[in-house]
Amino acid sequence: MNFISRLISFGLFVSIGLSTAVASGIHQNDIARYLAGLEAAPHTGVQQLTQETGWTIHAEMLNAAWAQLESSQLGPVRAWSAAHLGPPSQTLLYMFSGPDYLYARNFFPDARTYVLAGLEPPGRLINLRTLSAEDRQRGLESLREALRTIFDASFFVTADMQKDLQGHAFSGVLPLLYVFLARSGMEITEVRHIGLREDGDTVTLAVPARVRPNGIEISFFDRDRATERKLYYFSIDLSNAGLIDGAFFKFIERQGTSDAFFKSASYLPHAENFLRIRSAVMERSVRILQDDTGVPVIAYDASAWQVRPFGRYTRPIPMFDYMYQPALARLFEKATPAPLNFRLGYGYGISTTGIILATRR
Repeated sequence: MNFISRLISFGLFVSIGLSTAVASGIHQNDIARYLAGLEAAPHTGVQQLTQETGWTIHAEMLNAAWAQLESSQLGPVRAWSAAHLGPPSQTLLYMFSGPDYLYARNFFPDARTYVLAGLEPPGRLINLRTLSAEDRQRGLESLREALRTIFDASFFVTADMQKDLQGHAFSGVLPLLYVFLARSGMEITEVRHIGLREDGDTVTLAVPARVRPNGIEISFFDRDRATERKLYYFSIDLSNAGLIDGAFFKFIERQGTSDAFFKSASYLPHAENFLRIRSAVMERSVRILQDDTGVPVIAYDASAWQVRPFGRYTRPIPMFDYMYQPALARLFEKATPAPLNFRLGYGYGISTTGIILATRR
């Protein structure tokens, strides 16, 4: 039984488009601003909730954390991107991402479509009116805890995500995506729970499914660039066995020519068990930005790819020490790349950050 057949049997499949931008009279964009600690517009149904002490504390803490992040990370990332990435592809593929729209957007601000994929559940649309003040406060506290590692260390920890993204009012990756979108100045226009047909087309789900792949499609407006954009997040097993039905590959093909991004990917693209997704991304991409956890450098054919290093390559952290790449070390030694002024990946600081940009010849 294929994925769509299972959805029909569970009563979870909706055959026509369903706009889910509004839940119980509150627009999801206003909920995103609430979660992001940003003031709501008058008469939105959220403004009264922002008078609660729990939200006031949440806003103050997020404002301080975001200002620090903007200064130390996001501003330098955008400056590096503007200097080195050039004209973008229409689509960015970011596998093993979890809910990290944050770095996808700041490295690739001009992509029209972002495709993120990880194991974390997508979560449900949020209805603030059904929650007590205590539930809202606990949910905001859990949300800040889930954001802590990406603010402090530039990545999410999968094991922590499994704990932090469930069991409270704002569960799944959706609240985190809302925070990043709202704080990046985006205006959410529509949200759909989605599944995939066998041909790679999306279908609307009435509720989040318990079978994979399933995900979220968020349509949003970039006010700074006056551009409509889309963000897809899929909860999916990206191993060879998990992609056996081929629907996700067909979805990727539908997106056209892409850029790709790998960061803090637990070195899964190095493994034989993840060769299919690595190959599919490389085949579709004209440019791949990554740290050392992405595609192993020896997999880039020099006749097809130009590979440029930036920063400094150091041995992986102890738990991944066996993933040291002598060929990557030689590349960095030969090129003597300029240092970076932001941190990325599993290293402990800027001095341990090394990235490569592979461009198809």
